[in-house]
Amino acid sequence: MKLWIILNYACWCFLLINTIYGLTRSIKKRVINSMMIARLFYWLIVISQVVIGLRSFHRHPLLVVTGGVVTLIIIALCETAYGRKQEVHYTPRLLWFLIVGGIIGIAIQTAVNY
Repeated sequence: MKLWIILNYACWCFLLINTIYGLTRSIKKRVINSMMIARLFYWLIVISQVVIGLRSFHRHPLLVVTGGVVTLIIIALCETAYGRKQEVHYTPRLLWFLIVGGIIGIAIQTAVNY
């Protein structure tokens, strides 16, 4: 279980760092590379949250469901931000929503873990 928790936190941190890096670049190739790397972290976060959620659902059912919904919202926001960055309709406000959402997602996951 500890391995999944460590993997989950590491992926959240790398996702936030990668997203900040990718959305602040002006070269389209860097943005696309960052988007592909972010998708890898999405999958790892979802997989680790499912495993953690299956083992923690009996203790915190509402937090597990809320954490899953928040994670899906963050993934949708990331995809929207990368799409807008490629179409030049990007606003930095989306990046702030992602950072705040990521911190909320990590806080909910911490509550589920302990």
